[in-house]
Amino acid sequence: MVVEGLVENCELMELLAQEKAQSSTSVNQEVDLDELMDDPELEKLHADRIAALKKEAEKIMDKHLKALASKHLDTKFIKLDAENAPFFVTKLAVKTMPCVIIFRKGIAVDRLVGFQDLGGKDDFVTRTLEVVLIKKGIVSEKKNDEDDEDDVYDESKRKTVRSSLNQDSGSD
Repeated sequence: MVVEGLVENCELMELLAQEKAQSSTSVNQEVDLDELMDDPELEKLHADRIAALKKEAEKIMDKHLKALASKHLDTKFIKLDAENAPFFVTKLAVKTMPCVIIFRKGIAVDRLVGFQDLGGKDDFVTRTLEVVLIKKGIVSEKKNDEDDEDDVYDESKRKTVRSSLNQDSGSD
């Protein structure tokens, strides 16, 4: 069956190529754009290309947000797969991917849609996204000194799973 489908696709492609060649030789002949737009193969090709571009854009944003999440530990970064969470997509009115929704105290206060706030291109650097988030008050400016302080172990910040007020108990 697959071979038959391939043969049919090859024959169809040859027919389309012949039609294009004939239409290009006659300059005065007009192309019906409505007919082209209704072509199911063209629609599928277009849909596949759009899906691939969305996935690529999501990967780019994920890469930058992961870098910022490891740097700004005082801010929660949560990734949600839109395909697997249609309820949240509807509830948060997500129309364009990637979409970064900014919450304060559980309320959506702002959003980054696509790459509009990042120069309109997908080749931005992580620092560009960080500056946008700093301006929106989501992350704080990190100084080089602060990064060094994070590397030093502070015994007073040590957390235990279970402890007792009684020093003599062995529950620690």
